Order: sequence, then C-alpha cells, then structure tokens
Amino acid sequence: MRAEVGRVNILVVDDRPEQLLSLEAVLAPLGENIVKAASGREALRSLLQEEFAVILLDINMPEIDGFETATLIRKRRSTLHTPIIFLTAHNDRAYVERSYSLGAVDYIMTPFAPEVLRTKVSVFVDLSKKTQKIRLQAESLRAHAEQLQRLNRAALTINSAMSLDAMVAAITEAARDVGCAHHAMTLVKLEKPGERARTAVSLSERYATFQQEAPPPIAGRLCAYVCGRNRPLRMTQRELSQHPEWLDDAGQRPPPRGYLAVPLTAADGQNIGTIQLSDRHDGEFSDDDETVLVQLAQLASIAIQNCVHAEAREANRLKDEFLATLSHELRSPLNAILGWTQLLRGEPFDEQRVSHGLEVIERNVAAQTKLIEDLLDVSRVATGKLRISAAPMALAPVVEIAIDAIRPAAEAKGLTIDVSLDPVLEVNGDVDRLQQVVSNLTANALKFTRPGDHILVSLRRAGAYAELTVRDSGEGIAPDFLPFVFERFRQADSTSRRTHAGLGIGLSLVRHIVEAHSGSVVAESPGLQKGSMFVVRLPLCGVERSSLAASMKEVRSRSLASSEAAFDLGGLHVLLVEDDADARELLQEVLSQHHAEVTAVASASEALAAFCAARPHVLVSDIAMPGEDGYELIRTIRQRPAHAGGDLPALALTAYARKEDQKRALDAGFHMHATKPIEPAALVAAVASLAARARAGELTCARERDPGDEINP
Repeated sequence: MRAEVGRVNILVVDDRPEQLLSLEAVLAPLGENIVKAASGREALRSLLQEEFAVILLDINMPEIDGFETATLIRKRRSTLHTPIIFLTAHNDRAYVERSYSLGAVDYIMTPFAPEVLRTKVSVFVDLSKKTQKIRLQAESLRAHAEQLQRLNRAALTINSAMSLDAMVAAITEAARDVGCAHHAMTLVKLEKPGERARTAVSLSERYATFQQEAPPPIAGRLCAYVCGRNRPLRMTQRELSQHPEWLDDAGQRPPPRGYLAVPLTAADGQNIGTIQLSDRHDGEFSDDDETVLVQLAQLASIAIQNCVHAEAREANRLKDEFLATLSHELRSPLNAILGWTQLLRGEPFDEQRVSHGLEVIERNVAAQTKLIEDLLDVSRVATGKLRISAAPMALAPVVEIAIDAIRPAAEAKGLTIDVSLDPVLEVNGDVDRLQQVVSNLTANALKFTRPGDHILVSLRRAGAYAELTVRDSGEGIAPDFLPFVFERFRQADSTSRRTHAGLGIGLSLVRHIVEAHSGSVVAESPGLQKGSMFVVRLPLCGVERSSLAASMKEVRSRSLASSEAAFDLGGLHVLLVEDDADARELLQEVLSQHHAEVTAVASASEALAAFCAARPHVLVSDIAMPGEDGYELIRTIRQRPAHAGGDLPALALTAYARKEDQKRALDAGFHMHATKPIEPAALVAAVASLAARARAGELTCARERDPGDEINP
C-alpha cells in the first residue's frame, strides 16, 4: 500500500530580508522545504501554488499587514485550517486577541529562542505529515477497493465467455483494467495434441494518440522466464535498463513505468501461460497491483481449465451421440435387408410379394449407401480432400434431376413440391456435388414437413449470383439451434425419442460444398412450427462487369465506384501473404494479370516488414502459417491507429472452411473470408470490392458488421 510522505512546506512571511534569513536558519534543522515571502501578496500567491504545514506570519508589513493576510487566508477553503503562527515585537493585548480571533495557533514575541520556535513548528510539521499519510492511505485503500471491484466484474466477464479465444481476450482486457496499465498481453499454452497457443493484446488509447509512438514490446525472454519459474515477476524501468539481456533485442527500449507478469497455473501446478502488464498509468507497479493480478490469474486459470474441460466434454458428448446414432442408422437398413432376404429364401411368395421384398431391399441398400457416402464426404472435408471438378454448367437441369429423384418420396408422404426455375442461369460448378446440395436440402425439407403441406423450390438470378431457395412450411428451427444448423453431427433432437432419422451431416456437407464453389448458404426460420428457408447463392458465369457491380450492391449492400472496379485492379497495391510457394505464385499471377501491384511474402513477419515499408491498399492473407498465423498478423495490424494503416481492408483466404472459422476470421479483424480453392474471378472481385468499399468508407469492425458481410467472396 503506497503511503509514503516526503518533505512538507513551511511558509515564512516577513518584509525584512534579514528576518527571513534568520528564520530560514532557525528552521533548517527540521529538514523541510522553507518557502519565503516578502509580503502578504507574495504569500497569497504561494498558497495558490503549494500546500503548507504551517505559516509563520509577521504582523507589521506594508500594503497588506499580517492580520489582513490572515483574514484572506481564512476565506479560502483550501487554507481555512492551515496553522498560522504570528511573529511580532508588539506585546499589545489587543494584537494577541485579534490574532487568536483570526484562528492563529500561537503568538510568539521577538526576540525568541530558536529551539522554542523549532519545537512549536515541528509539532505542526508532524501533524501535517500524519494527515498526509492518512490521506494517502485512504486514497490507496480506495484505489485498491476499485481494483477489487474491477476484479469482480472481470470474473463475471471471463466466466461468461463463449469460447477460449473470447476468454483470453476478456482476461487481457480485465488485466489492463485492474492493473491500471497501458499495455497488457496474455499467453495461454495448453500442452495437448492439436491445441494451439492463444495470445491476446490490449492497448489503451495512449498509443492511438501519437502517430509515431508504438506500444512498448513485452520481451519474449521475460515471458519465457516467468513461465519457467512459474512465479510473479515485477521490474522497474530502471531495473530493465540495467539488465538488457532480458530484452529480445539489444536496441529494444524497456517498457516505461515498469513490467509486471504473473503465471497462469493449472490445478496440478503446471504453468499454462502468463498475464503481462507494462507502462502503468501512474508510477511503478506496486505490491497491491501484483496481489490483484495474482488473484485475477487464479480466477483466469480456473476459468480456462473449465472452458477446456467443457469443450472436451461437449466433444465427447457429441461423439457418443453420433456413434449411437450411426449404429442405429446403419443397423436399421441391415435389419430390413437381412429380414427380407431370409423370408425370400424360405417359403415361396407370389410374384407381387417377391417384387415388394426386392424393392424394400433395394431401397434400404440405397439408404445405407447414401449414409456411407455422406460419412466419406465428411471425412474428405475434415482432411481437406473434398474435390470439386468445376466447369461451366446450366443449374436448372441439376435442380430438376434432384427434385425428380425425391418427388416419389414426397408424393408418398402426401407432399407437393412447387418448382420455379430460371432456365438460363449458368455457374462454374461440379454437377454431382451441386446435385448433392439440392438433394440434401429438399430431403431435409421433406423430412420436417407435415403430410399435406408443400415445399417451394425456386431458382432465380440475384445480380451476379444464382439464388436457390428451398422453403418449407414444416416444423421450423428453434432460435437457439439456428446458429448450429450447419455444424456436422449436430441435431436439434438427438435423443432416442427423436421423430426423424439421420446423422446430422447433410446440411454440413451442403455448406462445405457451396463454400467450395465460392458461394454461401444461410438458414432462416421464424421459429418452431413456422417453417424454414435455406438460401444458396452461387456466382454466375459470364457476368458483365456492370452486372457484377450491381450484384455487389444487392447481395452485400455495397456499391462499387464504377463497373470497371470489379475486375481492373490497376493502381491497387495488394500485400499477399501465403506460405505455400505454388499457391503464392498462382495468386500473384492472377492479381498481376488484372494490373494490381502485388507484394508477395511467405510469413507474417515478412508481411509486417513489407507493410511498414510501403503501405498496401488491400491485404490477402492465408491463416495457417508457421510461426505467427494470419490471426496474429491481422490483430497486430488492427492495433495500429487508422491513420497508420490499422483499418487496412483484409481478406482471409484459407482452407479452414467451417462456419466458426469464418466467424473467427471476421472477429479477428478480417473484412472478408474466402475458402480455398477460390476461383480467380472471385478473388479479383473480392479484392476490388474491398478496395472500393474502403474508398467509400463502408468497412466496419466485426461487432458492427451486417450478416451479409459474412458471405464468402
């Protein structure tokens, strides 16, 4: 608790210079600050600037005498109770009475004994120091109480985080808040297969107000040292300056106002990361700061482990549910196949009965084959081996074939399928895969629509996109399940009492196939028993530039500056970050053919160096890269103020194609997310769109983004 009190001020007021020197010599042994004033006016000016423990005041002075000066002193709230000792040669009783009436604490006749004056003054000096100490202690207690309140708020925020990444970000913000620091960083490293390290940085507005000032780096060696010793570390700026070996670079400047780090520790005592602070708002980091940060680290460590265990439990639950469902879905067709096979081998049946039995066997074989094919497709998606053989194709016949295949099942259930197709729409796609998309969506609608209702399938042009809509009037989707409808193995009802069969992978495959075609798919539903609608958008072939510009305005609610902006990238400087040499060469060639100036690099560190050397207009970055990944790169850029390039338009181009991967990229700071492989035209259109939207000032942060922005280019 900081409650240190330094030297206090003593004000000596006398119009005689020799008397001022004499009083200064008498009081010098006290070791305090002696402030001299040669008049009442000068004394009042001093009181406006400083706080004094005691005032020694002469009575007879020109212009404003001692009594008038004391009267003015007592009229100010800040000096109402400042002790005043009158020093005078007058022994008049009226002088003494008036002195005490003005609140004087003593009246000393000159000449006086130096020791007596020092003793009397020292009493008020000690009283002033004790008062200041009590005040400082009260301020320290109040600041500590505020820190504890922030700690309580931080605990609620941290424990309400929905994911580990969000939790690490919340921990970092909370640490900077409770530690009253300008710079905070959190590192979480979980020693588990497949678990990557998480980092988050939080900066105050201090670094956004100065164009040339960058946040002080937190040394990696210090971080490693704290993780290794698994104990807190607190160092002043001076201590860091005296030990340059702690800094990663000999030229690196130590963080101003010190450094404080505490470890994150698992239940078994193993280190799982650190919370680090630098550059305190006021003064060096204190014992109180360290204590509060240790408490925050303990709360954070528990929350992190709970989050990891909850994710593991949820993954195990989903796995167990899936295996149970898979067993049921595979065994049910086998039961029908085996049963009818044994019946047909046994007693003889008439031709109609035999035909029916073979039909049942054939139908169940087809159902089991479909399950196996879907499982294989899920495996291909998970391993990145789902192949799309794209070629220009008419979309309407594909939709018709899929509808015709499912129509008998719909008629058997008493459902009608209304179809409205634009016959001239062409896309660059894989016939078999797109037929699989239509089949899965219509089969899903068929499954959840009540007998006697209808399903509407429409295909129309929406700007530069073909828009396929499958709408049903069936059971609908609950609002809390709607965000998870495209996740694999997720089902609204996975219990043994569920009404509808399936593995929960059909819609997941729809999303992956559509996104592999540079398209998007969304699900909408007003709620349970109110039906649902799935909308697929696929980029059209042979679209005129003016049409593409119009589609950008319709689909994304954006407008391009001109029709040429969609494909002509002349004048644009694009920073391309891709660690795979072949992919980097291809992307650079595509952009260069459209007249863009391309700086192609292989890592995040090279990208930052290129960014500082020549600021680009658009960033196109891979996500998975050795060392720093694309998320860390974009977060580093976003930490800069807008005038220093912090608002750089950015496209994440990655093989991570899940919905959560898209959301994570957008939340990290990218403006668009596209999955590999990407068509050259789609890449060029995305870069042109980002550049045009940046010029129009329409790019927004992830928290303000419309849902339409989360559409792959």
